[in-house]
Amino acid sequence: MRKSFLFLLAFLFIFSAARAEEDLPPLPKGPLLLTTATPAMLFPEYWIKRLPNAEKAIKMMDQMKHFNEEIHSTIPECVDVFKLDRTRPGKQVSDQIRLEYDTLKSRKLFDENGKVVPKSVFEESVKPVMQIEQVPAKVKMRWGAAIRATSVRALPTTIKMIEGADDVEFDQLQFTLIKLWTPVGIFHESSDGKWFYVQAPYVRGWVRTKDIAIFPDRDRLKLCTRSGRFLVVTGESVRVFRDAALKDMVQRPSMGTVIPLSSGKGSSGGKKTSPKEESAAVSSDVYTVWMPYRKDDGSVALSKSYVSRKSDVTQGFPTYSQANVIRQSFKLLAERYGWGGMYNGRDCSGFVHDVFLSLGVDLPRDSKQQALIGTQLGHFEPFQDDAEKKAVLKSARPGITLIKMPHHQMIYLGTVNDQFYIIHSTWAERTGQDPQLDERRRINQVVVSDLNLNGKSYVGSLFDRIVSINEVD
Repeated sequence: MRKSFLFLLAFLFIFSAARAEEDLPPLPKGPLLLTTATPAMLFPEYWIKRLPNAEKAIKMMDQMKHFNEEIHSTIPECVDVFKLDRTRPGKQVSDQIRLEYDTLKSRKLFDENGKVVPKSVFEESVKPVMQIEQVPAKVKMRWGAAIRATSVRALPTTIKMIEGADDVEFDQLQFTLIKLWTPVGIFHESSDGKWFYVQAPYVRGWVRTKDIAIFPDRDRLKLCTRSGRFLVVTGESVRVFRDAALKDMVQRPSMGTVIPLSSGKGSSGGKKTSPKEESAAVSSDVYTVWMPYRKDDGSVALSKSYVSRKSDVTQGFPTYSQANVIRQSFKLLAERYGWGGMYNGRDCSGFVHDVFLSLGVDLPRDSKQQALIGTQLGHFEPFQDDAEKKAVLKSARPGITLIKMPHHQMIYLGTVNDQFYIIHSTWAERTGQDPQLDERRRINQVVVSDLNLNGKSYVGSLFDRIVSINEVD
Protein backbone atom coordinates (compact mmCIF):
# COMPACT_ATOMS: atom_id res chain seq x y z
CA MET A 1 0.00 0.00 0.00
CA ARG A 2 2.82 2.41 0.88
CA LYS A 3 4.56 1.89 -2.49
CA SER A 4 1.25 2.43 -4.30
CA PHE A 5 0.63 5.60 -2.36
CA LEU A 6 4.08 7.02 -3.10
CA PHE A 7 3.65 6.22 -6.78
CA LEU A 8 0.27 7.96 -6.78
CA LEU A 9 1.77 11.04 -5.15
CA ALA A 10 4.60 11.21 -7.67
CA PHE A 11 2.37 10.66 -10.67
CA LEU A 12 -0.25 13.20 -9.67
CA PHE A 13 2.35 15.82 -8.80
CA ILE A 14 4.04 15.48 -12.20
CA PHE A 15 0.70 15.48 -14.01
CA SER A 16 -0.56 18.53 -12.13
CA ALA A 17 2.64 20.48 -12.72
CA ALA A 18 2.51 19.73 -16.43
CA ARG A 19 -0.98 21.17 -16.69
CA ALA A 20 -0.38 24.32 -14.61
CA GLU A 21 -1.06 27.56 -16.42
CA GLU A 22 1.90 29.90 -16.84
CA ASP A 23 -0.12 33.01 -16.13
CA LEU A 24 -1.60 31.67 -12.89
CA PRO A 25 -0.13 30.79 -9.48
CA PRO A 26 1.41 27.29 -9.47
CA LEU A 27 -0.90 24.48 -8.44
CA PRO A 28 -0.37 23.04 -4.96
CA LYS A 29 1.24 19.62 -4.95
CA GLY A 30 -1.38 16.90 -4.83
CA PRO A 31 -3.02 14.85 -3.63
CA LEU A 32 -3.32 16.99 -0.51
CA LEU A 33 -3.95 15.56 2.94
CA LEU A 34 -6.49 17.85 4.59
CA THR A 35 -8.11 17.93 8.04
CA THR A 36 -8.05 14.41 9.55
CA ALA A 37 -7.71 12.52 6.25
CA THR A 38 -5.05 9.79 6.20
CA PRO A 39 -3.03 8.37 3.26
CA ALA A 40 -5.22 5.23 3.26
CA MET A 41 -8.28 7.39 2.68
CA LEU A 42 -6.94 8.49 -0.70
CA PHE A 43 -7.87 5.14 -2.23
CA PRO A 44 -11.42 4.23 -3.25
CA GLU A 45 -11.31 0.68 -1.88
CA TYR A 46 -10.83 2.07 1.63
CA TRP A 47 -14.35 3.47 1.45
CA ILE A 48 -15.92 0.72 -0.64
CA LYS A 49 -14.87 -2.04 1.77
CA ARG A 50 -16.74 -0.27 4.56
CA LEU A 51 -20.05 -0.59 2.73
CA PRO A 52 -22.47 -3.53 2.65
CA ASN A 53 -23.62 -4.42 -0.88
CA ALA A 54 -21.50 -1.64 -2.38
CA GLU A 55 -21.59 -3.26 -5.84
CA LYS A 56 -25.40 -3.59 -5.90
CA ALA A 57 -27.02 -1.63 -8.71
CA ILE A 58 -28.91 1.47 -7.58
CA LYS A 59 -30.77 1.53 -10.91
CA MET A 60 -31.02 -1.06 -13.65
CA MET A 61 -30.92 0.01 -17.32
CA ASP A 62 -34.68 0.42 -17.73
CA GLN A 63 -34.94 2.18 -14.37
CA MET A 64 -32.14 4.56 -15.35
CA LYS A 65 -34.08 5.64 -18.42
CA HIS A 66 -37.09 6.56 -16.30
CA PHE A 67 -34.88 8.23 -13.70
CA ASN A 68 -33.32 10.47 -16.33
CA GLU A 69 -36.76 11.34 -17.68
CA GLU A 70 -37.75 12.30 -14.13
CA ILE A 71 -34.68 14.54 -13.85
CA HIS A 72 -35.58 16.27 -17.12
CA SER A 73 -39.15 16.86 -15.95
CA THR A 74 -37.97 18.20 -12.57
CA ILE A 75 -35.22 20.56 -13.74
CA PRO A 76 -36.24 23.06 -16.46
CA GLU A 77 -32.58 23.67 -17.33
CA CYS A 78 -32.18 19.99 -18.30
CA VAL A 79 -33.36 20.11 -21.90
CA ASP A 80 -33.80 17.27 -24.36
CA VAL A 81 -32.39 18.95 -27.46
CA PHE A 82 -34.30 16.51 -29.67
CA LYS A 83 -37.63 17.63 -28.22
CA LEU A 84 -37.08 21.29 -29.08
CA ASP A 85 -39.51 22.72 -31.63
CA ARG A 86 -38.09 23.03 -35.11
CA THR A 87 -39.11 26.69 -35.10
CA ARG A 88 -39.24 29.17 -32.24
CA PRO A 89 -40.67 32.68 -31.87
CA GLY A 90 -37.81 35.08 -32.43
CA LYS A 91 -38.88 37.30 -29.56
CA GLN A 92 -38.20 34.51 -27.07
CA VAL A 93 -34.65 34.22 -28.36
CA SER A 94 -33.91 37.95 -28.59
CA ASP A 95 -35.42 38.61 -25.13
CA GLN A 96 -33.20 35.98 -23.54
CA ILE A 97 -30.06 37.26 -25.29
CA ARG A 98 -30.88 40.83 -24.27
CA LEU A 99 -31.54 39.81 -20.64
CA GLU A 100 -28.15 38.12 -20.33
CA TYR A 101 -26.43 41.12 -21.90
CA ASP A 102 -28.21 43.68 -19.70
CA THR A 103 -27.55 41.65 -16.53
CA LEU A 104 -23.81 41.49 -17.12
CA LYS A 105 -23.54 45.08 -18.30
CA SER A 106 -25.15 46.26 -15.05
CA ARG A 107 -22.54 44.48 -12.89
CA LYS A 108 -19.25 45.97 -11.75
CA LEU A 109 -16.69 43.64 -13.29
CA PHE A 110 -12.91 43.80 -13.66
CA ASP A 111 -10.43 42.73 -16.30
CA GLU A 112 -7.39 40.53 -15.63
CA ASN A 113 -5.36 43.62 -14.65
CA GLY A 114 -7.82 44.61 -11.93
CA LYS A 115 -9.31 47.53 -13.88
CA VAL A 116 -13.06 48.07 -14.09
CA VAL A 117 -14.47 46.92 -17.41
CA PRO A 118 -15.97 50.10 -18.95
CA LYS A 119 -19.52 50.04 -20.27
CA SER A 120 -18.12 50.97 -23.66
CA VAL A 121 -16.70 47.44 -23.98
CA PHE A 122 -20.24 46.10 -23.85
CA GLU A 123 -21.74 48.78 -26.07
CA GLU A 124 -19.01 48.96 -28.72
CA SER A 125 -17.40 45.51 -28.75
CA VAL A 126 -20.01 43.02 -27.58
CA LYS A 127 -23.52 44.23 -28.40
CA PRO A 128 -22.93 44.88 -32.14
CA VAL A 129 -21.66 41.32 -32.55
CA MET A 130 -24.79 39.92 -30.90
CA GLN A 131 -27.05 41.57 -33.55
CA ILE A 132 -30.07 41.15 -31.27
CA GLU A 133 -32.27 43.20 -33.56
CA GLN A 134 -31.53 40.83 -36.44
CA VAL A 135 -33.18 37.82 -34.82
CA PRO A 136 -36.04 36.95 -37.22
CA ALA A 137 -39.68 36.83 -36.15
CA LYS A 138 -39.56 33.06 -36.47
CA VAL A 139 -36.30 31.25 -35.81
CA LYS A 140 -35.73 28.14 -37.88
CA MET A 141 -33.60 25.86 -35.73
CA ARG A 142 -30.37 24.35 -36.92
CA TRP A 143 -28.76 21.31 -35.32
CA GLY A 144 -25.16 20.56 -34.54
CA ALA A 145 -22.71 18.72 -32.33
CA ALA A 146 -19.54 19.77 -30.54
CA ILE A 147 -16.48 18.48 -32.38
CA ARG A 148 -14.40 18.98 -29.24
CA ALA A 149 -14.94 20.17 -25.67
CA THR A 150 -15.89 23.84 -25.89
CA SER A 151 -16.86 26.68 -23.56
CA VAL A 152 -20.40 27.98 -23.29
CA ARG A 153 -20.26 31.73 -22.61
CA ALA A 154 -22.75 34.30 -21.39
CA LEU A 155 -21.64 36.68 -24.15
CA PRO A 156 -19.98 36.13 -27.56
CA THR A 157 -16.49 37.14 -26.46
CA THR A 158 -13.39 35.55 -24.99
CA ILE A 159 -12.72 38.62 -22.82
CA LYS A 160 -12.34 37.55 -19.19
CA MET A 161 -14.43 39.50 -16.67
CA ILE A 162 -13.94 38.88 -12.95
CA GLU A 163 -15.47 40.19 -9.72
CA GLY A 164 -12.23 41.23 -8.02
CA ALA A 165 -8.43 41.12 -8.11
CA ASP A 166 -8.25 37.79 -6.26
CA ASP A 167 -10.73 36.10 -8.58
CA VAL A 168 -8.53 35.69 -11.65
CA GLU A 169 -9.72 32.10 -12.19
CA PHE A 170 -13.43 32.96 -11.95
CA ASP A 171 -14.52 34.36 -15.29
CA GLN A 172 -18.10 35.58 -14.86
CA LEU A 173 -18.83 35.03 -18.55
CA GLN A 174 -17.99 31.32 -18.34
CA PHE A 175 -21.04 29.08 -17.95
CA THR A 176 -19.54 25.64 -18.48
CA LEU A 177 -17.68 23.35 -20.83
CA ILE A 178 -19.70 20.99 -23.02
CA LYS A 179 -18.15 17.75 -24.19
CA LEU A 180 -17.24 16.26 -27.53
CA TRP A 181 -20.38 15.02 -29.36
CA THR A 182 -22.74 17.13 -27.22
CA PRO A 183 -25.83 17.86 -29.38
CA VAL A 184 -27.00 21.47 -29.63
CA GLY A 185 -29.92 23.35 -31.08
CA ILE A 186 -28.75 26.57 -32.77
CA PHE A 187 -30.91 29.68 -32.29
CA HIS A 188 -28.77 32.51 -33.61
CA GLU A 189 -25.37 33.51 -35.03
CA SER A 190 -23.14 36.49 -34.30
CA SER A 191 -22.54 39.13 -36.95
CA ASP A 192 -18.90 38.08 -37.40
CA GLY A 193 -19.89 34.42 -37.82
CA LYS A 194 -17.64 33.35 -34.96
CA TRP A 195 -20.34 32.47 -32.40
CA PHE A 196 -23.55 30.45 -32.21
CA TYR A 197 -26.21 31.01 -29.56
CA VAL A 198 -27.25 27.46 -28.65
CA GLN A 199 -29.23 25.21 -26.36
CA ALA A 200 -27.24 22.23 -25.06
CA PRO A 201 -28.68 19.51 -22.81
CA TYR A 202 -28.14 21.46 -19.56
CA VAL A 203 -27.03 24.96 -20.55
CA ARG A 204 -27.81 27.75 -23.01
CA GLY A 205 -25.33 30.33 -24.25
CA TRP A 206 -22.72 31.28 -26.84
CA VAL A 207 -20.23 28.78 -28.28
CA ARG A 208 -17.58 29.27 -30.95
CA THR A 209 -18.80 28.22 -34.38
CA LYS A 210 -15.47 26.56 -35.15
CA ASP A 211 -16.28 24.00 -32.43
CA ILE A 212 -19.72 23.06 -33.80
CA ALA A 213 -20.43 20.95 -36.89
CA ILE A 214 -23.86 21.38 -38.50
CA PHE A 215 -25.98 18.32 -39.27
CA PRO A 216 -28.45 18.23 -42.18
CA ASP A 217 -31.36 17.79 -39.78
CA ARG A 218 -32.29 16.86 -36.24
CA ASP A 219 -32.97 13.21 -37.03
CA ARG A 220 -29.49 12.57 -38.39
CA LEU A 221 -27.95 14.27 -35.37
CA LYS A 222 -30.01 12.02 -33.10
CA LEU A 223 -29.00 8.93 -35.07
CA CYS A 224 -25.35 9.67 -34.31
CA THR A 225 -25.53 10.94 -30.74
CA ARG A 226 -28.06 8.42 -29.49
CA SER A 227 -26.63 5.35 -31.12
CA GLY A 228 -27.13 2.15 -29.18
CA ARG A 229 -23.43 1.35 -29.58
CA PHE A 230 -21.05 3.71 -27.87
CA LEU A 231 -18.00 4.06 -25.67
CA VAL A 232 -18.13 5.94 -22.38
CA VAL A 233 -14.99 7.67 -21.12
CA THR A 234 -14.69 6.36 -17.57
CA GLY A 235 -11.19 7.66 -16.88
CA GLU A 236 -10.23 11.28 -16.27
CA SER A 237 -9.76 11.45 -20.04
CA VAL A 238 -8.95 9.11 -22.91
CA ARG A 239 -6.70 9.41 -25.95
CA VAL A 240 -8.40 9.15 -29.34
CA PHE A 241 -6.19 8.53 -32.39
CA ARG A 242 -6.58 9.13 -36.11
CA ASP A 243 -4.80 5.87 -36.91
CA ALA A 244 -5.34 2.30 -35.75
CA ALA A 245 -1.64 2.08 -34.88
CA LEU A 246 -2.36 4.63 -32.13
CA LYS A 247 0.42 7.01 -33.14
CA ASP A 248 -1.45 10.18 -34.20
CA MET A 249 -3.54 11.47 -31.28
CA VAL A 250 -6.42 13.77 -32.19
CA GLN A 251 -8.16 14.52 -28.87
CA ARG A 252 -8.43 13.69 -25.17
CA PRO A 253 -12.15 13.75 -24.33
CA SER A 254 -12.94 13.84 -20.62
CA MET A 255 -14.84 11.63 -18.19
CA GLY A 256 -18.49 11.15 -19.13
CA THR A 257 -17.99 11.75 -22.86
CA VAL A 258 -20.03 9.36 -25.01
CA ILE A 259 -18.45 8.44 -28.37
CA PRO A 260 -20.37 6.46 -31.03
CA LEU A 261 -18.81 3.15 -32.03
CA SER A 262 -18.27 2.42 -35.70
CA SER A 263 -19.30 -0.83 -37.34
CA GLY A 264 -15.90 -0.89 -39.01
CA LYS A 265 -17.40 -0.57 -42.49
CA GLY A 266 -16.63 2.43 -44.69
CA SER A 267 -16.38 6.06 -43.64
CA SER A 268 -18.45 9.19 -44.01
CA GLY A 269 -16.26 12.14 -44.94
CA GLY A 270 -13.02 13.07 -43.27
CA LYS A 271 -9.89 10.92 -43.38
CA LYS A 272 -10.16 7.67 -45.33
CA THR A 273 -8.99 4.48 -43.69
CA SER A 274 -6.61 2.07 -45.39
CA PRO A 275 -7.27 -1.69 -45.64
CA LYS A 276 -4.51 -2.21 -43.07
CA GLU A 277 -6.19 0.18 -40.67
CA GLU A 278 -9.57 -1.46 -41.28
CA SER A 279 -8.03 -4.79 -40.36
CA ALA A 280 -6.49 -3.38 -37.20
CA ALA A 281 -9.74 -1.62 -36.30
CA VAL A 282 -11.60 -4.90 -35.91
CA SER A 283 -8.77 -6.51 -33.96
CA SER A 284 -8.82 -7.03 -30.23
CA ASP A 285 -6.45 -4.09 -29.68
CA VAL A 286 -8.61 -1.07 -30.54
CA TYR A 287 -12.13 0.24 -30.63
CA THR A 288 -13.22 1.99 -33.82
CA VAL A 289 -15.25 5.14 -33.15
CA TRP A 290 -16.79 7.98 -35.12
CA MET A 291 -15.41 11.45 -34.62
CA PRO A 292 -17.19 14.56 -35.98
CA TYR A 293 -15.34 17.18 -37.98
CA ARG A 294 -16.40 20.57 -39.31
CA LYS A 295 -15.93 21.05 -43.04
CA ASP A 296 -15.13 24.45 -44.57
CA ASP A 297 -18.83 25.19 -45.08
CA GLY A 298 -19.61 24.34 -41.43
CA SER A 299 -21.31 21.04 -42.18
CA VAL A 300 -20.41 17.83 -40.43
CA ALA A 301 -18.11 15.08 -41.65
CA LEU A 302 -17.51 11.83 -39.80
CA SER A 303 -14.20 10.09 -39.68
CA LYS A 304 -13.10 6.85 -38.11
CA SER A 305 -10.79 7.15 -35.14
CA TYR A 306 -9.38 4.66 -32.70
CA VAL A 307 -9.21 4.07 -28.95
CA SER A 308 -7.03 1.48 -27.29
CA ARG A 309 -8.95 -1.28 -25.56
CA LYS A 310 -6.56 -0.81 -22.65
CA SER A 311 -7.97 2.69 -22.12
CA ASP A 312 -10.28 3.52 -19.24
CA VAL A 313 -13.50 3.25 -21.27
CA THR A 314 -16.54 0.96 -21.30
CA GLN A 315 -18.97 -0.17 -23.98
CA GLY A 316 -22.18 1.27 -22.61
CA PHE A 317 -22.45 2.68 -19.12
CA PRO A 318 -21.00 0.88 -16.08
CA THR A 319 -23.38 -0.28 -13.36
CA TYR A 320 -24.69 2.59 -11.28
CA SER A 321 -23.67 1.53 -7.78
CA GLN A 322 -22.19 3.10 -4.66
CA ALA A 323 -18.87 1.40 -5.38
CA ASN A 324 -18.68 2.69 -8.93
CA VAL A 325 -19.54 6.27 -7.93
CA ILE A 326 -16.69 6.17 -5.42
CA ARG A 327 -14.30 4.64 -7.96
CA GLN A 328 -15.16 7.26 -10.54
CA SER A 329 -14.73 10.04 -7.98
CA PHE A 330 -11.25 8.92 -7.02
CA LYS A 331 -10.11 8.81 -10.64
CA LEU A 332 -10.32 12.60 -10.44
CA LEU A 333 -8.43 12.93 -7.16
CA ALA A 334 -5.93 15.84 -7.36
CA GLU A 335 -7.29 16.89 -10.76
CA ARG A 336 -7.36 20.64 -11.29
CA TYR A 337 -10.18 22.88 -10.12
CA GLY A 338 -11.59 24.92 -12.98
CA TRP A 339 -14.50 27.33 -12.75
CA GLY A 340 -17.01 26.38 -15.45
CA GLY A 341 -14.49 23.93 -16.90
CA MET A 342 -11.78 26.55 -17.39
CA TYR A 343 -8.17 25.35 -17.71
CA ASN A 344 -9.47 21.83 -18.48
CA GLY A 345 -10.52 21.56 -14.84
CA ARG A 346 -13.73 20.96 -12.95
CA ASP A 347 -15.45 23.12 -10.37
CA CYS A 348 -17.43 21.51 -7.53
CA SER A 349 -20.59 20.79 -9.51
CA GLY A 350 -18.62 19.98 -12.66
CA PHE A 351 -16.79 17.27 -10.72
CA VAL A 352 -20.06 15.80 -9.45
CA HIS A 353 -21.63 16.07 -12.90
CA ASP A 354 -18.81 14.19 -14.66
CA VAL A 355 -18.75 11.40 -12.07
CA PHE A 356 -22.47 10.70 -12.36
CA LEU A 357 -22.59 11.31 -16.11
CA SER A 358 -19.98 8.56 -16.59
CA LEU A 359 -22.45 6.14 -14.98
CA GLY A 360 -25.40 7.19 -17.12
CA VAL A 361 -27.08 9.67 -14.74
CA ASP A 362 -28.12 12.86 -16.56
CA LEU A 363 -27.34 15.01 -13.55
CA PRO A 364 -27.75 18.78 -14.00
CA ARG A 365 -24.62 20.91 -14.18
CA ASP A 366 -25.51 23.48 -11.49
CA SER A 367 -25.15 22.62 -7.79
CA LYS A 368 -28.55 24.07 -6.85
CA GLN A 369 -30.19 21.82 -9.44
CA GLN A 370 -28.14 18.79 -8.42
CA ALA A 371 -29.42 19.18 -4.87
CA LEU A 372 -33.00 18.70 -6.11
CA ILE A 373 -32.42 15.25 -7.62
CA GLY A 374 -33.50 11.97 -6.03
CA THR A 375 -34.50 11.57 -2.38
CA GLN A 376 -34.32 14.63 -0.16
CA LEU A 377 -32.86 13.62 3.21
CA GLY A 378 -32.86 17.04 4.83
CA HIS A 379 -32.87 20.81 4.39
CA PHE A 380 -31.15 23.02 6.94
CA GLU A 381 -30.30 26.55 7.92
CA PRO A 382 -26.58 27.33 8.09
CA PHE A 383 -25.13 26.99 11.62
CA GLN A 384 -28.27 25.20 12.84
CA ASP A 385 -29.68 21.68 13.23
CA ASP A 386 -26.34 20.03 14.04
CA ALA A 387 -27.88 16.95 15.67
CA GLU A 388 -30.27 16.46 12.76
CA LYS A 389 -27.48 16.83 10.18
CA LYS A 390 -25.37 14.24 12.02
CA ALA A 391 -28.27 11.81 12.18
CA VAL A 392 -28.98 12.20 8.47
CA LEU A 393 -25.35 11.68 7.51
CA LYS A 394 -24.99 8.55 9.65
CA SER A 395 -27.93 6.98 7.81
CA ALA A 396 -27.10 8.29 4.32
CA ARG A 397 -25.64 6.01 1.64
CA PRO A 398 -22.06 7.02 0.79
CA GLY A 399 -21.25 7.59 -2.86
CA ILE A 400 -24.76 8.44 -4.01
CA THR A 401 -25.31 11.11 -1.33
CA LEU A 402 -24.66 14.77 -2.19
CA ILE A 403 -24.03 17.39 0.48
CA LYS A 404 -24.70 21.00 -0.44
CA MET A 405 -23.70 24.25 1.17
CA PRO A 406 -24.05 27.71 -0.41
CA HIS A 407 -21.95 27.77 -3.59
CA HIS A 408 -20.47 24.31 -3.04
CA GLN A 409 -21.32 20.65 -3.72
CA MET A 410 -19.71 17.52 -2.26
CA ILE A 411 -19.97 13.71 -2.55
CA TYR A 412 -20.31 11.91 0.81
CA LEU A 413 -17.82 9.10 1.49
CA GLY A 414 -18.81 7.93 4.96
CA THR A 415 -18.12 8.26 8.67
CA VAL A 416 -14.86 7.34 10.43
CA ASN A 417 -14.41 7.92 14.18
CA ASP A 418 -17.42 10.26 14.20
CA GLN A 419 -15.94 12.40 11.43
CA PHE A 420 -17.88 12.83 8.18
CA TYR A 421 -15.75 12.61 5.03
CA ILE A 422 -16.34 13.91 1.53
CA ILE A 423 -14.59 14.09 -1.82
CA HIS A 424 -15.00 17.40 -3.63
CA SER A 425 -13.37 19.85 -6.02
CA THR A 426 -12.53 23.04 -4.19
CA TRP A 427 -10.52 26.15 -4.94
CA ALA A 428 -9.41 27.31 -1.48
CA GLU A 429 -9.79 26.95 2.26
CA ARG A 430 -10.38 30.07 4.32
CA THR A 431 -8.07 30.11 7.32
CA GLY A 432 -8.49 33.42 9.17
CA GLN A 433 -11.02 35.11 11.43
CA ASP A 434 -10.87 38.54 9.82
CA PRO A 435 -13.36 39.00 6.95
CA GLN A 436 -11.43 42.03 5.71
CA LEU A 437 -8.21 40.06 5.28
CA ASP A 438 -10.11 37.00 4.01
CA GLU A 439 -7.05 34.78 4.39
CA ARG A 440 -7.08 31.65 2.22
CA ARG A 441 -5.06 28.55 1.53
CA ARG A 442 -5.15 27.68 -2.16
CA ILE A 443 -6.21 24.04 -2.80
CA ASN A 444 -7.37 24.15 -6.41
CA GLN A 445 -8.02 20.43 -6.90
CA VAL A 446 -10.19 17.44 -6.03
CA VAL A 447 -9.53 16.43 -2.43
CA VAL A 448 -10.70 14.19 0.40
CA SER A 449 -11.43 15.99 3.66
CA ASP A 450 -13.77 15.85 6.59
CA LEU A 451 -16.49 18.43 7.03
CA ASN A 452 -14.41 20.46 9.51
CA LEU A 453 -12.58 22.09 6.59
CA ASN A 454 -12.72 25.91 6.94
CA GLY A 455 -13.70 25.44 10.59
CA LYS A 456 -11.05 27.80 11.94
CA SER A 457 -12.18 30.69 9.74
CA TYR A 458 -14.81 33.41 9.99
CA VAL A 459 -17.04 31.66 7.43
CA GLY A 460 -17.43 28.47 9.49
CA SER A 461 -16.82 24.83 8.62
CA LEU A 462 -18.35 22.94 5.71
CA PHE A 463 -20.51 21.10 8.24
CA ASP A 464 -21.76 24.37 9.75
CA ARG A 465 -22.91 25.61 6.37
CA ILE A 466 -24.72 22.51 5.05
CA VAL A 467 -28.10 23.48 3.58
CA SER A 468 -29.24 20.19 2.03
CA ILE A 469 -28.48 16.49 1.74
CA ASN A 470 -29.91 14.28 -1.00
CA GLU A 471 -29.44 10.76 -2.35
CA VAL A 472 -29.24 10.47 -6.14
CA ASP A 473 -31.58 7.49 -6.39
